[in-house]
Amino acid sequence: MAFKKTKIFASSIALLLGSTILPNAHPHVFVEANMELVINDKNQFTELRHVWRFDELFSSTMIIDFDTNADGELDEKEMAEITKTIHSSIGEYDFYTALRAGTKVINFYEPEKLNAYMENGQMIMFFSVEPENPHDFSTAPLRISASDTSYYVAFEFTEKNIILKENAESCKTKVTVPNYDELYASNSDTLSEAFFSNPENPELGDEFFSWAEITC
Repeated sequence: MAFKKTKIFASSIALLLGSTILPNAHPHVFVEANMELVINDKNQFTELRHVWRFDELFSSTMIIDFDTNADGELDEKEMAEITKTIHSSIGEYDFYTALRAGTKVINFYEPEKLNAYMENGQMIMFFSVEPENPHDFSTAPLRISASDTSYYVAFEFTEKNIILKENAESCKTKVTVPNYDELYASNSDTLSEAFFSNPENPELGDEFFSWAEITC
């Protein structure tokens, strides 16, 4: 399955939390996003591996909601139910993932499976996506993002969270983070219109994403 359009997903995790999202919401879920890029020997990007660490409050909510045997922990079966629920919910919304060749959208295939486990009271979820076609760095920089532009879920990453696997000795990474206060203040009418026309999927621009730009 290929994704033909980058969409903004803000409903699945909120659904798990039983919350309502507003277009000017402050973040309620915090995720440390680690992203590992696979680059082949032809200087082409071929795979993005996500490793997301959720905050302790959200993680504890998952235990409350999915601990069916009430033992205070999430076993393998219960964790599989969480990842199944999240996978089915976010499939339409590009898994909070955006890929660009410069400004051009890079389509990618749906991950077959999400995996997760608990570590020190925090849920770690990991999965990978592959572009429909390998991206050649000689044509344009690669830009990647894990973002929720409703700002209900805050994905946080810096250069240290971007890992380049092999064949990347000459590559450089730069992360840019938008000023959300300014963006929401200057786009309040647009945000309101987008939200009320389709509250589960407001169409907002790339300027609302945090981006890691990789040049090789």
